[in-house]
Amino acid sequence: MNQAMNIPNDWSEIEVQVRDAIIAMASILQTFGPQDDGATVAAFLGQPVEIAEQSYMSAEEIKSIDITRHALHGHARAAWCYAYQLDGWEDFTPEHGHEISCGLLSGGYALTDSEGEPTGLDFRNDSPLRRVFETAFARWYWTEYDSDLTVRQLSLLSNMAETTVRSSLSKEGFKLASPNIVDNGSSYTLSANDALQWLSRRRGFIPNAAGPSPDRHHIAIRETLADLSIPFPIAVKRSAELAGLSGTNGSGIDPEWYAGLIDGRAVAPDVKLLVALAGALDVPRADFAARGVQHLLEIDMG
Repeated sequence: MNQAMNIPNDWSEIEVQVRDAIIAMASILQTFGPQDDGATVAAFLGQPVEIAEQSYMSAEEIKSIDITRHALHGHARAAWCYAYQLDGWEDFTPEHGHEISCGLLSGGYALTDSEGEPTGLDFRNDSPLRRVFETAFARWYWTEYDSDLTVRQLSLLSNMAETTVRSSLSKEGFKLASPNIVDNGSSYTLSANDALQWLSRRRGFIPNAAGPSPDRHHIAIRETLADLSIPFPIAVKRSAELAGLSGTNGSGIDPEWYAGLIDGRAVAPDVKLLVALAGALDVPRADFAARGVQHLLEIDMG
């Protein structure tokens, strides 16, 4: 699928909202800032204006503002490229992540103009500019720090509605962690490893340009199999997907036996086949085989 189809808004739309936010900040400075005959506003916008508000400025005045002078534009461009892994994504830095999370997404720039008209950063509106910053932030902390993802963040990264995300997670057996009340958390989250697995299946997800490291996949596989709350067939199926196993060709594993195992059927508790499967997944053979035998014996006795 063409990656561009998964980008919800054109860059031109983002630039319009950046320009609007800059003018809104100027209106705040003009109304509530220094009374210096417009010098502060002129310095901020790079040109003098009589009234720094969209409805009072001419189209020519608005268009002539050089928004590239403003750090907001640089952060937006870096976030845009990183959020959707476009050329220039590698220029996204920890400084961008910090300024976006601690400033731009936390009310550090004009949420409205001096008359209360919202900008693209207003958290009460699901606007393209804010979505770009949120998407970049989610991808950055998930990629760099293995952070868990909220349903909102999964929605942004998969280009799906939140209700659809919840339905998909439930249907596919992924469990969300409860909010951390101690830390005043308010959003259910999916672990970083489960997010890697779930997002990789979504048609609307744009993978990282550099791709996940082999170590991260290996850790995700081991943690998936170690999680006893995940039924063994589901854990095996997820691990195989993470390992990039396509069928059982060349692995020495009987395909009918394997298909029955991941479908949850009562196949033979064949230790040799379980050990071979453990080898294909590169996980501890004894632990994997023991859990597999226990699972299959429980099915047979149940």
